[in-house]
Amino acid sequence: MAKKNIGKSLKNTFQGAVGSVKTAAKDVKLPEIKAPKIKTPKIKAPDIKMPSQMKDAFKKKEKKQAPVDKQADTLAISVISTKSALKIIYYVMVVDGKIDPCEEEKFDLVCAELDPEFAGNRELIINECRKQMDKTIDPDDYYDVIQEGVRDALLSYLAAKDTVLTPKLLVWNLLSIAYSDGNYDVTQRKLLKYIVRELDIDKAVLLEMENSFLTLMDIDKELNWIKTTNRPYLTIEAMVNEITDRKNVIYESVQDLISL
Repeated sequence: MAKKNIGKSLKNTFQGAVGSVKTAAKDVKLPEIKAPKIKTPKIKAPDIKMPSQMKDAFKKKEKKQAPVDKQADTLAISVISTKSALKIIYYVMVVDGKIDPCEEEKFDLVCAELDPEFAGNRELIINECRKQMDKTIDPDDYYDVIQEGVRDALLSYLAAKDTVLTPKLLVWNLLSIAYSDGNYDVTQRKLLKYIVRELDIDKAVLLEMENSFLTLMDIDKELNWIKTTNRPYLTIEAMVNEITDRKNVIYESVQDLISL
């Protein structure tokens, strides 16, 4: 199975507001203060054979999987193909019944980072998701149809050439979509909780990631406010440095959480 280098900064899934700060009195620019790059663990490519954790869920015969027991409590999945992840991200974006422009922008940003070939595959991925969504008969069926699409994506055949990411990294990216419009909808959270259960991720992981996102959003608001102040240069510099350090601690905490 092909390796996927996903050792990019987690902050790329959260558009921070750390930047230069200008004082009105002195018109002095602070240097841009960037969070240090935090490498996520590289996903080691397993052998051409299926990972042992997934053998029960995937029975390959001429590149087709056998029927899956829909009553299984959780899915024995240790890695997820990038294509499946992109579909799940799309489902989370549309599950609340609307697509906000900033959600779509975030969708393109996150998917392009996960898959360098996303631009060429974008319409195909969206059309496959919409084909599943067209199975909706009544409005009340909409969520269930999308949930079925998510499960099918999780259980899709994993080819040796596929690039992959870990379940926890998928959840972090899903949260970046859910929070991108400033409204973490209840149906989006319902679908996130379903995905976490299916992947057998401890619910505490989801809660900690949610809290991390909320904190990062508050920090960005604070940084934006600082940009509007006329305080002395040294005071603003110290404040920016302190806030940036807090932000880095959060990224490191999430990194550790994903690595466990």
